[in-house]
Formats: sequence, structure tokens, C-alpha cells
Amino acid sequence: MTAIPLPARPLYLRERWHAAWLVGQRASRSALLGLGFYATVSLALLLASILVRNNLEFAQENSLVVMIRPLYLPIFVSTVLLSLYLALSATLSVTRERDRGTLLLLFFGPMDEWAYLFGRLVGQTGLFALALAMATAWALLFAGLTNLAINPDLLLVLLFALLANAGVVAFGLLMAAWGRTSRTALVLFVLITLLVLAIQFGDQAILQLAAKAQPNRRDPILFLRQLLAGLNWAIQWISPYVQLSQAMDALVVGNPLALAQRGVTLLLQAGLLFGAAVATLKRSGVR
Repeated sequence: MTAIPLPARPLYLRERWHAAWLVGQRASRSALLGLGFYATVSLALLLASILVRNNLEFAQENSLVVMIRPLYLPIFVSTVLLSLYLALSATLSVTRERDRGTLLLLFFGPMDEWAYLFGRLVGQTGLFALALAMATAWALLFAGLTNLAINPDLLLVLLFALLANAGVVAFGLLMAAWGRTSRTALVLFVLITLLVLAIQFGDQAILQLAAKAQPNRRDPILFLRQLLAGLNWAIQWISPYVQLSQAMDALVVGNPLALAQRGVTLLLQAGLLFGAAVATLKRSGVR
């Protein structure tokens, strides 16, 4: 008869935190010993440098004296790249541990689904925080070399980027719990990500086509336009990247209410995705 790796009693909160901390440390240490994390950070900073340079050249060619938040777009692009890498890394790590039986062994000890997945989330968040520290050092160095002014609200942008990363990593954990195997989880992660991007870019493309002609009842793409607009509206509430972009817009125009709404939405997104990941792992099991 096969033993069931469930705790004999409910775990106390202190035990859960300790287990989560150990899982997070193990995940972070494993990533720091590899080259993938450093390569992704280097690529993100390279892309950020190219974007800042393009902004400066644009300002010089157009005789602009003031540019509004020239570092926002580079930080956004870096956040997207880093969070996708960390989410995909978390997805594959969880499924590989399940495939190899490591997850089954862990659950014979003082461990449950919440502690394990929260540890993974903490570990990936710690890595993202380290990457943000590198990005901050890069921003300060770049500002010193180019005489760019660093606004204090850049710290708020980094905080919102941290929240967005938590939501994306929680989504990756959900895909790992749902897909069970590495291949299935990877396919789900990529397909859903591409579907969201296709809806957003498709909506923009349809809007550009609509600008060239007045809509009417005989418009052959009217239904498609309405469908994509509705899907894009829904994605705006479930995508951490959209919320991060809107938070940056709120900072630019100085709208604290909209900024607070974006922060609450990012927290809710991360919490709901993480809760769904825990529930899915409980239902599917650790084998």
C-alpha cells in the first residue's frame, strides 16, 4: 500500500513560514548558481540601454529640452522580460520536481501545498528584487553619464514592477499545478501568453483599420471588432502588465487614486492566481 504524503496534523503558521522560507532559499540558490538568471538580467539591461539611447537621440533630433519619464519604458520592458523568465522557470521547476518524485518526498515532511508554492513565489520574488537592485544601479549610472534626472517616483515604479512580477509568477505556478507534466505546463504557459498578446495586438490592429472607414451595419469586421474589444477590456483587469502600464500612466499625470486602484488590482491578481494554484495542486496531487 502506497503511503500518502500528507501531514499528520494541520501545519501551524510558524511551520508553514519556515517550510516556505526553506523552499524559497533552495529555489533562489539554484537559480543563482546557473547562468539563465544572469543572462536574462544582462539582456534586460541591454534592451533598457538601447531604449534610453533611442529616447535621447529622438530628443536631440527634435530639439526637445524635457522628456517625461524616459526610464519608464525601459523599466517596463525589463520587467516583462524578467518576470516571464522567472515565471517560466518556476513552472518548469515545479513540474520537474513532480516528475522526479522530489515533490512527493517533500510532502512527507512538514509541508503542504500552500507552504511549497508560497516558498516558490518568495524565491522568485527575491530574484526579481535582486534584478531590480541591479536595474536601480544601472539607472543611477546611466543618469550620471547622460545627465538624466532621476525622479523619486521611480521607486514606486519598481514597487509596482515587483507586484506585477508576483502576479506573473503566480500564473506560472498555476500552469505548473494544472499541467502536471513539464511539457503540458510549458505548452499551456506559452499558448495562454501568446493568446493574450494576440488579443491585445489584434484589437489595436482592428482599431487602426476602423480608423480608415466609418463603421456601419454592413461592416464585415464589426463583430470581430466588438469581440476583441470586449476580450481586451477583460484582459486589462487580469493582466499584471496592463496594470503596471496604467500605474505608470497614473504617476505621469499625478493621479494618486488611479495609482492606488492599480496597486490594489495587482495585489488581488497575485492573490487570486496564487490561491488558484494552491487549490489546483491540492486537487491534482503531488504525483
